[in-house]
Amino acid sequence: MDQKQNIYLLHGDDEYTVTSQIAAMEAKMGDPSTGGLNITRVEKGSFDIERITAITQAMPFLADRRLVIIYDPLASLKGSTQRDRFKKFLGEIPPTTSLVLMISRPLLTYQEKKKNKKHWLQVWAESQNERVYQKEFLLPRGPQMIRWIQTRARKLGGEITPQASGLLSSMVGDNPRIAAQELVKLLTYVDYGRAIDNDDVEHLVAYQRDGDVFAMVDAVGMRNGKKALRLLHELLKQDEPLRLFGMIVRQFRLLLLTHELLDGGNREKDIARQLKIHPFVASKLIPQTRNFSLDNLEDIYRQLLSIDEAVKTSQIEGDVALDMFITALST
Repeated sequence: MDQKQNIYLLHGDDEYTVTSQIAAMEAKMGDPSTGGLNITRVEKGSFDIERITAITQAMPFLADRRLVIIYDPLASLKGSTQRDRFKKFLGEIPPTTSLVLMISRPLLTYQEKKKNKKHWLQVWAESQNERVYQKEFLLPRGPQMIRWIQTRARKLGGEITPQASGLLSSMVGDNPRIAAQELVKLLTYVDYGRAIDNDDVEHLVAYQRDGDVFAMVDAVGMRNGKKALRLLHELLKQDEPLRLFGMIVRQFRLLLLTHELLDGGNREKDIARQLKIHPFVASKLIPQTRNFSLDNLEDIYRQLLSIDEAVKTSQIEGDVALDMFITALST
């Protein structure tokens, strides 16, 4: 913990990384037998300014600093009056107390960031110079998750092939905690003696990927435009259009390849092996191919590549492009 900083504003949806960072801060408090006496955790819904003020103002016991962690304090603040009291409380934190504000969501939505808005707590933090450390922790997604898995494997003292990393990512979704747990299991299985490969992942890891992103992509594949648009609009409140667009491009690339393999007489197990995807994914792709002819899929894939170029060259906004594509596909 930096001596100049004593307030830490940590926010975002990557609960695993935030929790790991807080655990590292707790470890720096020294011997658990005495360090624990200087650590206070305030759970969500338990925040009371008067009580917490007394805790933060208390002198540390046989140590240089106290560590106070408040989980989701914003949930207890209603209206500008309470916000002002909270900022006053923050301004009076003594240098002998390190205060962590752990907020389990991004302070701003994607749309708010796009409009260059700032949360009132960020505005306050920026006015405090070096006293406040703030960082957003967002879940690694897509290629970021694949790189995260490879980096984590190395930190654990092992290796995983790029192909196996991609497969593991497709099976656990955007969930670093589960990915980390599975990596420990996989590295133990290979006894840290070789890189984890696809066969290891398929043998040991259960398919867990779900959520609105995949439901939206599946709805597109099933040509259920009403459901796909509803899920898309919900996702766009938090997620970036380019990532969602990338998921749709990937889905149609897989549908195109699956259609070609089915025409060639391949079965579900063969398709999963050749496309390096989990059998569960293959089982969902096969019925979706019945909604499209091969020529239709080739035409859609070309359209997606054109849309991708138009978005990346700022000819059209990503959210508008997604809306138009799904609407056109379902009519």
